[in-house]
Amino acid sequence: MKRALALILALMMALSLVACGGDSNNANTNEGGDTDAYYEWSLSCEYSEDNHQTKALKDAAQMIEEQTNGHIKITVYPNMALGDYTVVYGQVMTGDIQMCANPISPQYDPRVDVINMPFLASTFDEFESNYLSKDSYMWKLFDEVTSGGGVKLLGFFNAGFMGLGMKSVDSESFADLTGTATKSQLMRCPAADSYNLTMKAMGFNTTVIPYSDLYSALQNGLCEGWLGGSGLVNYDSFRDAIKYFVDCNVINECIPVMMNAKLFDSLPEEYQTIIVDVFAQMQTRVNEERAEQEAKAVEDMTAYGITVIQPTADELAALRDRIRAEVWPQMANTLGQDVIDNLCQTYNVSLS
Repeated sequence: MKRALALILALMMALSLVACGGDSNNANTNEGGDTDAYYEWSLSCEYSEDNHQTKALKDAAQMIEEQTNGHIKITVYPNMALGDYTVVYGQVMTGDIQMCANPISPQYDPRVDVINMPFLASTFDEFESNYLSKDSYMWKLFDEVTSGGGVKLLGFFNAGFMGLGMKSVDSESFADLTGTATKSQLMRCPAADSYNLTMKAMGFNTTVIPYSDLYSALQNGLCEGWLGGSGLVNYDSFRDAIKYFVDCNVINECIPVMMNAKLFDSLPEEYQTIIVDVFAQMQTRVNEERAEQEAKAVEDMTAYGITVIQPTADELAALRDRIRAEVWPQMANTLGQDVIDNLCQTYNVSLS
């Protein structure tokens, strides 16, 4: 009887050890933060293999692997190879995908649409202070949003400031082009309210056209211009379809970098510090690289024969102040009045 009982207990112990073996790809069982454990993770991003953001992610993965002595291996999957960003973020929440660098759909939290608000930043220096600082309102808000879904915010990648790519203009004056007078051009913009309201505040009528159809729509006259891309995007993808670029920096394209929070919390503190520090370096690097690329794009557009219309500092400040005052309060129904109030307080904006 005793031998039988001992045999049963030994068998139960063996089964329990097998069950606790875990999967190093997820490593959620490693609650003690074992520095002897090995991890293999996937990182999904939406940009192409040769994009500088993808390169930054791959460099981050290499740095983390080296600094953890090979204990954390991250494979970067560009071009949305693991799925659309709306699906991927949900899988990062559950831990089925460990990391991602992509937008967050408002289906998870409507407050994420704040990222499309006009003039949260309009220079690369402002982006550094208004996004990358952990004391900034944007960092604190997205940290709250992501942590509520079981996700850890690691940084923001700056994908440029959006201007207007146009086939024709009523005037080459920046103040006239971005003023309140009604314009003759029909402009394509993304479906989000912030884009449509911003364009209407500048006197443009708008239409929604899928991005994949935009080039042919510009060529065929279905629209006369568009908002939704920086100077670099306009030069790389639309230089044969536009004749003007209005460099108004009205909306920033910003990509959060994130990972599953339970996985992060299960890591040894040493590894947590490495990951946080590496991505802090990468977000600064991407911001600096993008500044250089956008400056080069303006030069390239000019050399290609595209007329680039740039504002003076006073003209940009006047546009910024007017758009904030007119558009921000109209976003309260989408984002919540608390978000608008906090933005106004943060940016010292008075809504009268």
